[in-house]
Amino acid sequence: MTTLQTNLKAKYATTQFTNCPFDSIVKFNHQILVASADGLFLQEGDLDDTTEIDSYFEIFTTDFGVSNIKRIRFLYWSYEASEPLRVTISTEQGVSSTFTIPARLSGQQGYRMPISRYLFGRYWTFKIRNTDGSDFSIDEIKALPLILSHGHNRN
Repeated sequence: MTTLQTNLKAKYATTQFTNCPFDSIVKFNHQILVASADGLFLQEGDLDDTTEIDSYFEIFTTDFGVSNIKRIRFLYWSYEASEPLRVTISTEQGVSSTFTIPARLSGQQGYRMPISRYLFGRYWTFKIRNTDGSDFSIDEIKALPLILSHGHNRN
């Protein structure tokens, strides 16, 4: 089983905010500061909770260290989410599919997500997106790729 690395902080991943009234953000002394052409502001207060924030991250494209065409039968999740999450999986073969995984409210929980046999390829990309601006936390995603022979007919 292969674990997909979701620790974006350890990978020095960047965060991008769109449709916001500021163009910079920084965490300083346990406070969030935002900046725009109008000045520097402390991000705090009750109004912060009223705006839904669409959020997603995309895991790097991977061939799981194997050059063969492969399928994935299941993804195994350890996560917490206040609303269902949408997971889009695509390959270099031009096939993609979007799946929904259910909300999990009481701490990190496991979930086994079946993957369609329709998806196949060498290189796989995974995009995880919240719904309705919901909060979510992903601890781990594991995949068990089914390795096909180099001459395998993809149908």
